[in-house]
Amino acid sequence: SPGFLTCRRPGALLCALPHLPKIPNGGMIRSRRELIAATSIVAVAALAALCCQPRPSVPLVDLRAPASVQREAWAAGAALGAVRLVGHDLDIAAALNASRSLFALPEPTKLAAGSLDGRPGFQRGYLAIGGESGLAANLELKEGFCYGYEWPANAPVENGLCGPNLWPEGSEGAPWRAELTHYFHAAAGAMQRATAHMAEALLLPVDAASLLRGGERISIMRLFHYFSAAEHAHIAPGKPRTGSSAHTDWHVATLIAQDGTGGLQLLGADGAWVGVPPLAGEVVVLLGDYLHLLSRGATHSPIHRVLLPPERRHRYSLTLFGYPSFDATLPAEAAAAAELPPSHTRAQLAAAGAFNTLVNGSDPQARLRLAEEAFGDLVLDKWRGVAANRVGSRSYRAGSDAV
Repeated sequence: SPGFLTCRRPGALLCALPHLPKIPNGGMIRSRRELIAATSIVAVAALAALCCQPRPSVPLVDLRAPASVQREAWAAGAALGAVRLVGHDLDIAAALNASRSLFALPEPTKLAAGSLDGRPGFQRGYLAIGGESGLAANLELKEGFCYGYEWPANAPVENGLCGPNLWPEGSEGAPWRAELTHYFHAAAGAMQRATAHMAEALLLPVDAASLLRGGERISIMRLFHYFSAAEHAHIAPGKPRTGSSAHTDWHVATLIAQDGTGGLQLLGADGAWVGVPPLAGEVVVLLGDYLHLLSRGATHSPIHRVLLPPERRHRYSLTLFGYPSFDATLPAEAAAAAELPPSHTRAQLAAAGAFNTLVNGSDPQARLRLAEEAFGDLVLDKWRGVAANRVGSRSYRAGSDAV
């Protein structure tokens, strides 16, 4: 029954009962037809128990709506760690098409714009398949490209997270490059508006305008092209394959535009993976570790992952990492807050297993690192660890990279 299949509340099996076929003769099975009827009852009941369990849906926030209307959605999103966002004025289709054009370039052209340029942790340029992994145990079957603020080529860099973009040779004047450059600035503006709306709606103990202030030149856009599991079988044969290993995002927030393939999942409080639907016109905002600690637990930083697309399908996404300033530190009182709730439930930790995270938010000593060290230095160290997990590397350091 359609009414039963769409039910999403506890005890929802009861709503299916009126639609179940009845076993005749007081439950005594006397014929093959009655056996089939009884079997169908068991099957429908099992499906009801599975489908009707409450699952957290990802709330929808419309940036054009009044603050009073947004408040409830942001509250639900803060608890889950994610919202779907509309009213952002982003041309998602154009940006996705531009990323496809970049990844369609000849392999030598892409490799010549490689992101490993002798500055460990610096994220710019092309990332080949197997070039990084959030967890050393996994092969992340994707290629990527990182870019951000257009730093002048001859200007001195201010810190380890800034510097010129490494565009493929001959791309000057290419329409796809102009589109991607435009999208970076438009997405950064949408991120700024979204985080300000969220801080206002939730009455967070932070200065909404300063959440991303100073991070404009170090925040990065990461484009990804995911392959199906059977492709590129010669790369790390026998190693478990995934799109993106389970992790949390280290920063303030992430803005994701994805094509219609699907695959992005996050963990609900009950330890069940929740699919984030790739709906037309929507982007997804994931809240990060730094914001979780800065807000003293008022926002959740979700464990999430990306599954590989089905056979003969590819997945494309554009992911903006919204950083605070390089020198940002967590206020000492927030780092030491004894009342800070656990970062994740026991069910989430059991379901995720190992996952990559900024620091163990449930450990006061680990949190103090954010009060004593600059955010940028911590993130540089994290990126070095992710790069060390690349295929063929023997320099992986477990350290705090996984929980």
